[in-house]
Amino acid sequence: MMLHTVGMNIPRYWARAKKEVPSPEGLHFDLAAWGWSSENREEAERKADERLSSLIARVQQGFELDRRYAYGSRPLREEIIDEFPGTDLQAILTRNSYGSLVLNTAQMMFIDVDFPKTENGSGGFFRKLFGKEKTPNPETPAVARIRETLKKASDSSFRIYRTAAGLRILATDRLYDPASPEADEIMRSIGADPAFLQLCRIQKSFRARLTPKPWRCDMELPPGTFPRERDQQQRFSRWLTRYEQACGSKATCRFLEDVGRDGVHEQIRPLLEYHDRKTRASEPFPLA
Repeated sequence: MMLHTVGMNIPRYWARAKKEVPSPEGLHFDLAAWGWSSENREEAERKADERLSSLIARVQQGFELDRRYAYGSRPLREEIIDEFPGTDLQAILTRNSYGSLVLNTAQMMFIDVDFPKTENGSGGFFRKLFGKEKTPNPETPAVARIRETLKKASDSSFRIYRTAAGLRILATDRLYDPASPEADEIMRSIGADPAFLQLCRIQKSFRARLTPKPWRCDMELPPGTFPRERDQQQRFSRWLTRYEQACGSKATCRFLEDVGRDGVHEQIRPLLEYHDRKTRASEPFPLA
């Protein structure tokens, strides 16, 4: 199946180049670099070689290597599972690093906002809402604040969902460009993670997790990372069977309410229905 990813930066092909390189001080470094492409494997391999050459040059010149991997600094290395050729709105289904399915959309805006994890939580939208005290049930005041913020920020229609860690907001009656100032302003106004905003710009898409996080289903992380070697792929297949069984009694989000005119854009409707079905948003299961 050919994948049409015009406008979305979600690479289909990945390649890794690696080499052991000595430094001027006599140390040895095992270097590796990933390359990616939406066109073909050869281009991915060429980019991997180019990035590895850059790393080798730094080592040979005596410079330190920056081993940090900033979330949102490059496309995510995720397996492409499916596309949605029957819809007018571009969307791609991927599997993330810990095995969950993720819906990536070119113009259907998702925003996930987490509740503070501690009473001293980080700054931002919910920090201002809750202050320093823990809230036994943060859902009600959070939804009220989100509702009012959305009404002030846009005349669009939205759906609000409860997730295991906070809230998910989905724009329903119009399309948004992930890199547009308007989308950025709305996402910031309700407290979206800045790293997530950067990732949306890098990948030119919005994204929403559709299936539970494995540790919330008493599952370990999957073996290896994509793309996997043959022996890892066999072990991953066995893990995936157990993970899918563990997901059977869990939901990823729960629909709470509509905000705005309650309208649904004709291009969004099939993906909205798919999202709600895969996340089991209307079923009475624990959130994971």
